[in-house]
Amino acid sequence: MSVVGIVGILFGIFYAFFGLESLPVYQKFVPDTVYAAWSNGLYGSTFIGFSVLLFFVGRYAFQKSDTVLMRALLYGIMSWLIAEALFSFYYRIYINVGVDIVLAIVLGFPLVRGIRDMENNN
Repeated sequence: MSVVGIVGILFGIFYAFFGLESLPVYQKFVPDTVYAAWSNGLYGSTFIGFSVLLFFVGRYAFQKSDTVLMRALLYGIMSWLIAEALFSFYYRIYINVGVDIVLAIVLGFPLVRGIRDMENNN
C-alpha cells in the first residue's frame, strides 16, 4: 500500500502540472473533442470514490474512537485541500480556493474535535 500511495502521489503531481494529455498514450487514443468531458467524469468519479472512502473510514474511526485513524484522515484531507488550493491559486481559479477553505473547516473541524475529545477522555 505504501508503494501504491507513493506512486499515486507522484502521478497526482504529474497530472496537476502537465495533465493527462501530455502522456503519449492519451494523445494517441483519446480524441481532443472527448478529453474535456472525459476529464469531468474522471474528476467526478475520483471525488465520489474519495467521499465513499471518507464516509466509511471516517464513520469507523468515530465508532471505534480511533484517534490514529482520525489523524490519518485529517492529514490526508488537509494535504489534498492545500495542494488543490495552491493549484487553484496558480491557475487563478480563486473561487475554488474559497471552496477549499470551507471544505477544510467542514471536514477538519469534526476530526480535530474528535481527536481532542478522545485524548482528553483518556
